[in-house]
Amino acid sequence: MKLKKTLAVFLAAALMLTGCGGSGDAGGDSNGGDSSTLVVAIQDEIEGADIHQIGWENMVHALIYDPLVTFNADLSEVQPCFAESYEVSDDGLEITFHLYEDSKFANGDPLTSESVKKSVERMKEISQYAGDVEAIEEVQIVDDTTFKYILSKPAPYMWASLASTYGGVVDVDRADEMGTDEFNRSAVGNGPYLLKEWQAGSQVVLEKNPYYRTTNPNVQNKAVLNADTVIIRFIPDEFTRVSELETGNVDIIYDVPMSSVADLQSNPDVTTYSYKQAGVNYIMFQTEDEPTSQKLIREAINIGLDREGLAEALDGVVSPMYGFISDAQAGYSPEKEAEYAAKYKFDVEGAKALLAEAGYTDSDGDGFVDKNGKKLTIEYASPTDKAAGKAAAPVIQAQLKTIGVDFQIREYEQAYIKQMVRDNKFQAASRNYVWNDADILYYVFTEESGYPWHDEAVTAALTEARYITDAEERVKGYEKAQDALFAQMPAVSLFADNYCVAARSNVKGLQITNDGRSFYNDVVKE
Repeated sequence: MKLKKTLAVFLAAALMLTGCGGSGDAGGDSNGGDSSTLVVAIQDEIEGADIHQIGWENMVHALIYDPLVTFNADLSEVQPCFAESYEVSDDGLEITFHLYEDSKFANGDPLTSESVKKSVERMKEISQYAGDVEAIEEVQIVDDTTFKYILSKPAPYMWASLASTYGGVVDVDRADEMGTDEFNRSAVGNGPYLLKEWQAGSQVVLEKNPYYRTTNPNVQNKAVLNADTVIIRFIPDEFTRVSELETGNVDIIYDVPMSSVADLQSNPDVTTYSYKQAGVNYIMFQTEDEPTSQKLIREAINIGLDREGLAEALDGVVSPMYGFISDAQAGYSPEKEAEYAAKYKFDVEGAKALLAEAGYTDSDGDGFVDKNGKKLTIEYASPTDKAAGKAAAPVIQAQLKTIGVDFQIREYEQAYIKQMVRDNKFQAASRNYVWNDADILYYVFTEESGYPWHDEAVTAALTEARYITDAEERVKGYEKAQDALFAQMPAVSLFADNYCVAARSNVKGLQITNDGRSFYNDVVKE
């Protein structure tokens, strides 16, 4: 989807989490007590195994591919991962990578500088994310283990794709030999596991890569992983995933439903891991037509929302957000978030005053404000297929009723809401974005988004910020960009989702980063 295209990041959050729920002796051991096999359940079946051919990725791809670099825990550095080391020239125009001697793909094919060059060139040729590496003018080979990315200009936002699953190395020679379609079903990468079998509609079977090495600073085990086999089952029904975990048929599940989090946290046979949405859920407004064209009304709604109350009503599965960058994203400023929280705190009387300034008062005593006899009614497009967004809608509706706004909920699928916004045929809409760097705002609030709303000052600030190479200065750049957004207020932030992964308690060593990446390097099943 567009919001994850052009993967726009310099520094991604990599804060390792400890279990957030109960732990104890495990119940029934999954897979017949076979500690060498790990069974994982995820919601969606992969659309393909070739990272260059697909539009979205999941846990399967994360185990097949390994990026050259990753991020340290405090967001301050990009560090080697599959690469043994790397350096950036003073002018930022050359990135030199060093591979381990005798590096190999998961199937044993040699992985050299030439392999990386072919992989980058193929990504630029066929991937829908080619724009992520457009700054790479040339991959210059120094020797079999040393190569350089020659850039057209410094591009700090490019590090996101380099450090993501999409930055893994594809075995292009094998892809050419097998053909595009066949390779998409049995792709070969450089990650800790090799795709052994894909049973359509059911599961993927992965076997461990005996040649695997990593420099990843986030893990202790930097060699071959412990589990010989990982079976990833596709279980769309969320409650079936939970049931399979509770009965011990599955070792790890992703996308724990909101309604099951508390029960799993109290289950002594389960350990839960939380991570925050790398982004925010927000309300986007149509700013050309009445009534949402009036900034005063948008400002009133902003302070008429009780975000803490909203989070409480949703049983704590979301975290209140006032700004547009969460703490699971690079570019996050805790000082700026605190400033917005104080400036835009819940204030019923203040919201009513803003509405009155816009000409809206409750002239007939019915509890809703009106102007020239017309009630202030705003239609809100709410998603049917996003749990937190759907659950939040009636709470938002009730809160805004207290300031006199008639917020009418209309439910649609997220894809339809997205198109409504693109067509500018809406009044207010539930939207969200997920990516682990603030540069995603460039693809939400500028013309690059494909949406009609944009502002020269906002575009200028976001463009400036994405090219700032110093991490601290970059945070300041995004503070400035957010201020520019609030000056126009085309949207108001609501919350960041708190996601949950759950595992049997006999599964030790699983690490989930604050932005949701999973590391299986240290996993053992006791």
